[in-house]
Amino acid sequence: MNKIRKNELEEAIQSEMNDPAFARAWAETELEDQIRRMLIEARIEQNLTQEELAARSGIRQSNISRIENGSVIPTLQTLNAIAVGIGKRLKITLL
Repeated sequence: MNKIRKNELEEAIQSEMNDPAFARAWAETELEDQIRRMLIEARIEQNLTQEELAARSGIRQSNISRIENGSVIPTLQTLNAIAVGIGKRLKITLL
């Protein structure tokens, strides 16, 4: 996403945060969105296609696609397999 469109999106989201129902829904899905973005960014940084990641992780490409498009929330076991396939290690921290 180019920088201008990203800024417009962020501004639109901030504007919608004035709606309590939107803010609640946003908060409920924020963690899943962070995980999804993190996985996509890590895969792209390693120059891997979903098919290549599937071969390395043992997770079917269709499941990786569903995770990346947000239609499935991965288990910790799946997250760990994907991390290993990307050449990383899964670490969970409470802040």
